[in-house]
Amino acid sequence: MFRCLITNYCRAQRLALLTAALAISATVAIPVTGLVLAQSPPADAISLVNRDRQMVERKKDGDFVARPIFSRQVGVLYYAIRHPDSGDWLTNTYRVQGGENHLAEGWEYTFEYPALGEQPDLHPEEVFLLMLAVPRQGGGDHHTFYALVPVHQPKGLWDRVLGSLDPDRWARAAAKWVVQGVHGTLCGVFEGVFQTDIANCRGG
Repeated sequence: MFRCLITNYCRAQRLALLTAALAISATVAIPVTGLVLAQSPPADAISLVNRDRQMVERKKDGDFVARPIFSRQVGVLYYAIRHPDSGDWLTNTYRVQGGENHLAEGWEYTFEYPALGEQPDLHPEEVFLLMLAVPRQGGGDHHTFYALVPVHQPKGLWDRVLGSLDPDRWARAAAKWVVQGVHGTLCGVFEGVFQTDIANCRGG
């Protein structure tokens, strides 16, 4: 009977020690786990969805309308314009106001340039780089994207008619006609002299 009481006491003591050890382990593990989670950086992935498409519409006077689409909603969007060859900054950095539209593929932010009187004019027949910047959610350097500001291309019927009368285009066409005419004449001369057809002459 005495031995049984001692045995039960030992078991109870071992159980108490085990419970205390588990409690201490849990007490230590909870703060460490919480600390690791607190230091984990927030998700900040973002991409320019239409980076491989023409997102900037150029106008004949040099103005343009930009429609970048981002993979997630952005709180702030900045833009500036650079020279494509030298990389020089041609404008200050401006903040986009409004123009937010939720699409199936992402968030579109539409803005026009120029929107302020202080913004410099852009030559309609020159290409530029549009820099887009989105602040990171955790701070630090901005997410930076680039888009092409293309040369203005007429789209109207009358513009296409006037474009077809461009002297440069006519000069290139006339030069082609001259080469083709001379080629055809030489084919006729050689065929007349040698009294035989020259292979691929008429088709060349």
